[in-house]
Amino acid sequence: MSLMIVVACTLLLVIGAGLVVTFGNRPVRMPAVLARHATGLQTPTGPFRRYLWWANVATIAAIASAFLVAWPGGRVVMRILALTSPASAQGRVTEAQAIVGIPTLEGTLALLIFAGLPAGFAAAFIYVLIRRWLPAGRWAGPALGAVLLLGFGASVDPLRPENVDFDIVEPGWLTVVLFAALAVFHGALVVAVAGAVSDRLLPLDRTTWKSYLPLLGAVLFPPAGLLLGLGALLVMAWAKIVPATRSRHPRAALWTGRGMLLLASLALLPTFVGAVTSIALR
Repeated sequence: MSLMIVVACTLLLVIGAGLVVTFGNRPVRMPAVLARHATGLQTPTGPFRRYLWWANVATIAAIASAFLVAWPGGRVVMRILALTSPASAQGRVTEAQAIVGIPTLEGTLALLIFAGLPAGFAAAFIYVLIRRWLPAGRWAGPALGAVLLLGFGASVDPLRPENVDFDIVEPGWLTVVLFAALAVFHGALVVAVAGAVSDRLLPLDRTTWKSYLPLLGAVLFPPAGLLLGLGALLVMAWAKIVPATRSRHPRAALWTGRGMLLLASLALLPTFVGAVTSIALR
């Protein structure tokens, strides 16, 4: 069973890598009718349909990245670290109540629920919010992964220095390298899937409603479904209060956003460096 789990996770990672290679340079392209509404031109499509389009793109990217990178990648990384750790680490219980060196079906499913899906939805939702401020082309995905790693890696996971697992598995430098690479890979897949989906996803109407069934996938991670529901309510309320307007200084807004993202990343860098140094030197 252990071998089958590792092989299956490796195959999922290979599929994810194939998607990144194929679609990694595709930007998200909103359908023209929704884009016209976004720039303030009145069209029959409303802000709610635009919101549903973005929510569907994000949900598909979230589920794909959870099942093809975050979940199997976490399992493969832990297996590699179990193999490189000393005999004294084998059989010890980790922070997540898993046993080092023995990948089980129960532990693998728990990894999906408590790590894979949360990471997938968080990455996809954040990408939708900051996508305009990321570099163009193939650099967008790795940049997203780097931003997520700086923002959450040292405080939430996967490189939280308080995690007792880093006192068990060795070597510390390999742990940092593997989890950092996994974060970059995760960001790349989110961007690739979002770009590929956007090329094919039409606005919601009577003929395209089946394309929006992936939104039901948010029930796999209820907090994501709650956020999507609250977002829909806010969008409808905002549309009634504030009329659509065209941005008069799009380039100024673009560079302001990129500057803020860069400053935030630089501010988080010392904490992240301190965390990974602590792990690497154990």
